[in-house]
Amino acid sequence: MERATILVVDDTPDNLLLMSGLLKEDYQVKVANGGERALRIAHSEKPPDLILLDVMMPEMDGYEVCRRL
Repeated sequence: MERATILVVDDTPDNLLLMSGLLKEDYQVKVANGGERALRIAHSEKPPDLILLDVMMPEMDGYEVCRRL
């Protein structure tokens, strides 16, 4: 059975490492350090099953990412 995919979006590298480390045993984890990359991953052929999204990011905040999704 294929594991569910979680996309972790955060502009802080330490947060990406922490979250992916906690989740990687049970899920396939993809990471994005900003909104544009998150949108590219979310609109790919195999979109994530769940997105854990930081709200406060430079350039494009989490609310704008949600609007564009």
